[in-house]
Amino acid sequence: MYHFTLPLPPRQELQPQYEQRVVTLEKALHEMQRRVRRCLSRIDVSPTLKFRVKSFESLYEKLLRRSRETPDAQRLLITDILGVRVVCPFMEDLAVVEEAICGAFEVSEIERKGSQLGTTEFGYSSVHLLLPLPDDIRDSFHLDQRHICEVQLRTILQDAWAEVEHELVYKAELTPLDSKLRRKLAALNANLTLSDIIFQEIRDYQKTMNSRLMRRRANFWSQLGSITGDEGGNGDGDTETIETGSDTIDGLLIKALYCHNQKDYESANRIYTDILAYEPEDTVAAIIHTHRGMTRFALNDPHGAIEDFTATVRLDPEATRAYHYRAVVYRSMGRREEALEDFHRCLESDPYHLDSRIARAHLLREMGDLDGAREDYTAARRLSRDDPAVTALGEELGVDGEAVLPQ
Repeated sequence: MYHFTLPLPPRQELQPQYEQRVVTLEKALHEMQRRVRRCLSRIDVSPTLKFRVKSFESLYEKLLRRSRETPDAQRLLITDILGVRVVCPFMEDLAVVEEAICGAFEVSEIERKGSQLGTTEFGYSSVHLLLPLPDDIRDSFHLDQRHICEVQLRTILQDAWAEVEHELVYKAELTPLDSKLRRKLAALNANLTLSDIIFQEIRDYQKTMNSRLMRRRANFWSQLGSITGDEGGNGDGDTETIETGSDTIDGLLIKALYCHNQKDYESANRIYTDILAYEPEDTVAAIIHTHRGMTRFALNDPHGAIEDFTATVRLDPEATRAYHYRAVVYRSMGRREEALEDFHRCLESDPYHLDSRIARAHLLREMGDLDGAREDYTAARRLSRDDPAVTALGEELGVDGEAVLPQ
């Protein structure tokens, strides 16, 4: 368990400190998972174990995201730097595994993800156990009491859903999902949850049948000729096919993004306009306006770009990127005061937005505010010391990077 004080230390300071400890953490975690595996070998469950030490990239992304989500926090608590995942075939196995781990280790906290969902709701489900490292492991690897291992308990299907959701939603910078796509995603989650329930029911049915079979065998010799008939059962399950089509908003958006990436801005602009004609919901419309604004700017239509970015922030006042893009367009038009105001708004919402930090520094320099430009340069170096754009900014300002970045 780690506490990180805010504001975050410079990335270049934090990364070597963290990576210096990774090999030791990996050795400690390997011993921890070995003990968890040995503990579970004593129960009648056959889970799969996975374990990992969180990479610095993943940790830093999480710290940045949490910093944005809780801007008033003084520090951040991270519990999953050391992680073990126990993946079980059936839902009933989770309780057995949890009981075994709780009986063998000290457990400081149990969190049941998804327990707050109602009977008609579906979402991420998992049991998270926080286990302080045993004293002998901490002593062997010279670790202090901060070190804790998060053990996650999931079924195979819960684990599959969590992995897919992590890639599609959690890590994605752009999630162009209209209401139909979100319904499909929810339906898939519901189907996986229902499958878990059905697998457990089949498992329970098999146990019942096996129990009955054992009783029949016990009675066989005493009741020759009185064996009952077949007690099987059939169940036909219908599978729902979720249809998709190229005329849906998500299909059009994929086409538009392809054209956009190919620098076919006219085609992309036309498709974005077609999507907006469908009057999508506000969150989707805000995304489309942002992308159409970029194509308009590329097509030398700055006024149209301003119109789209303004529509984005009207639909979604927290759309940080739209403020940044609109500021860039204002600056290209020589409207410096409006550009500066939008860079301010972007950085107020997201102080870790590197592009806005660099662009505002350039703008402040143009406007004669060298002190403000140097402050932004210092902040940019904290975020990414080795970024070529940051280096170029320092050269433009005539600043010695090592001199302005506090150690």
